[in-house]
Amino acid sequence: MLRVLAVDDELPALEELTFLLRKDPRIERVTGAGEAAEALRDLSRMLVAGERLDAVFLDIRMPGLDGLDFTRLLSGFAAPPQVVFVTAHDDCAVAAYELGALDYLLKPVRPERLAEAVRRVDDAVHRASAAEDGGVPSARPRTR
Repeated sequence: MLRVLAVDDELPALEELTFLLRKDPRIERVTGAGEAAEALRDLSRMLVAGERLDAVFLDIRMPGLDGLDFTRLLSGFAAPPQVVFVTAHDDCAVAAYELGALDYLLKPVRPERLAEAVRRVDDAVHRASAAEDGGVPSARPRTR
C-alpha cells in the first residue's frame, strides 16, 4: 500500500486531489499540504519518525517554492519519493521530466488518468523494493 503526499496551493484543487487519491485502493495514506514549504516540513517529520513516503503529487506553479524547485530539493535525498506533477500548465512538462518526474497530469484531473499515475507509482515502488531485496520481488502485496 502506498503512502503519498499531495501538494497544491489552491484549496479546492488540493481537496479534489486528496479525495481522488483516497478512493484508490492501492493507497494507504494521503497527506495534504497547501504549499511546498509545508510539504518539506511534512516530509522531514516523516523521515525523522521513520515513516515511508512513496510519492508526491504536486502542482508546479505555487507561490514561494514551486513544484520544480521542490523536486530539485528531493533529488538530494538518499531515496526520494516518486514525483507526479498535477498542474494546469502544459508548458513545464519537459522540465518536469528532466527532473525525473514519473508522470505529468493536467488539470482538471480525470480519475482514470490519476489511476494510471498511481499504477505507475505502484510499479516503480515495487521495482525499487525488489532491487533493494537483491532482485527478489518483495513480500509486499501488489494491488491493482
